[in-house]
Amino acid sequence: MLTWGARAYLQYGVYLLLFLVAWRRGDAPERILAGIMLGMVVVDRIYHLGRGSDLLVYYGVDVVHLAIDMSSLLGIGYVALHANRVYPLWIGGAQIIAFSSHFYRLGIVDVHTTAYQVMAIIPSYVQLLAMALGLVFHARR
Repeated sequence: MLTWGARAYLQYGVYLLLFLVAWRRGDAPERILAGIMLGMVVVDRIYHLGRGSDLLVYYGVDVVHLAIDMSSLLGIGYVALHANRVYPLWIGGAQIIAFSSHFYRLGIVDVHTTAYQVMAIIPSYVQLLAMALGLVFHARR
């Protein structure tokens, strides 16, 4: 069974693999979405490696994670609204859930930390699946 840390590194590898496949086999929407998704991971990793403490937390919400999710939502939303594909809408919907989790935390301060983390993390698995399926269907087209 994978530990939590190993699971994260496996997920990072899948993001990188999807980015490479999108770059080779995809068109502009695939490349942009894969770039946004990989960019979220890279910025998050840089932030966590450089962060000494929780200085950027406001009422239990990590402001940098909020900014990452907001900028990703804007980019994914743009692609989803302009691409002639369905799967970017799934990726965008999952990003809306991840983004709204921060406001859920702000509104209900007593929310359990695990519930907040699940709401913020689980959408990334939906995004990975949607991106992988989108790449497969695009390549077969």
